[in-house]
Amino acid sequence: MEITAITAFPRQVKLKTPFKLALGELRDITTLIIKIETDDGVTGYGEASPYAPVNGETNETEQAALPVFVNALTGCDPRNLEQVHARMDVVMAGHTALKCGIDTACSDILGKAASLPLWQLLGGHSHIVTTDITIPIGTPAQMVASARTYVAAGFTALKLKAGDNEAADIAAINAVCAAVGPTISVKVDANQAWTVSQTLRIAAQLRAPNLIAIEQPVPDWQLLSLPLLRAQSPVALMLDESAHDAADAIRLNAADLINIKLAKSGGLFGAAAIDATAAAAGVPCMVGCNAETRLGTAASAHFIAAHENVHYGDIDSFMLLAETDWLSGGFTADGPTLTLSDRPGLGVDVRL
Repeated sequence: MEITAITAFPRQVKLKTPFKLALGELRDITTLIIKIETDDGVTGYGEASPYAPVNGETNETEQAALPVFVNALTGCDPRNLEQVHARMDVVMAGHTALKCGIDTACSDILGKAASLPLWQLLGGHSHIVTTDITIPIGTPAQMVASARTYVAAGFTALKLKAGDNEAADIAAINAVCAAVGPTISVKVDANQAWTVSQTLRIAAQLRAPNLIAIEQPVPDWQLLSLPLLRAQSPVALMLDESAHDAADAIRLNAADLINIKLAKSGGLFGAAAIDATAAAAGVPCMVGCNAETRLGTAASAHFIAAHENVHYGDIDSFMLLAETDWLSGGFTADGPTLTLSDRPGLGVDVRL
């Protein structure tokens, strides 16, 4: 089997409501759907979801880089993922979102060629995964109202965005944790907006026994401050923007948790390397997401289902986006529970 064509299709999707986080506000996204065709007639699909504030990539940079990867991969067997990544990495560094789209399309082909859903091909033990739901920055009253709505819908894990205002962050976190009760787990994501001293000051004022972790409170490059932060914070430390690949995972010996994102790590192949490195160090992982559609979510869900060291799922972005008529399948969602399809590959129908 050989790759004969790789095509990117930009698609704009609106959010159901504006979503505010420390890095800005989202109202819509433009994502890239990657289609890979082969000489055997098997076609695979993946999603490239770049986010400039984190990996310095945009839809424009990924489309500009695509011809380089097409030239490197034409004639390559898409099932040979190590060779696929070696060829991509040797011609161009970075572009992890585009590499993710190509990786997941190749993985989709791999599953289809084997007539197995990807989670099972990767050795997963279950086709059911769960996700938390993310609440954007708002007033404490707004965030409490959202939290109560989600808990009533069956969600048992919440992620709160923070980083807009210190006093407001403390008030909102404490208010939500008190409102939902101790059986609902909560994570807080500051998206690099706090300093080390701020993080310690805020953590000391949180009255939340159900608070699992504070995610990436400080800028991604402040690695030297992490041991001190971890030693003094009463709340576990999760890292996201600081962890792009397995080499980062080795350096992050001061993390209690690592948030893996396929678009940040180049796809399932890179994500598996991070997870294996973290597992060897006794560090559990969460799989998160960028603003991705059902297609990208399916890839993340298959990865979660196949990796025991992934303790948490944060793959809710498809719930925040308006439905599209060009994507269906992959999984069914019942509140926080995603049940993966038993169809080969990702199991997603793509109509471009």
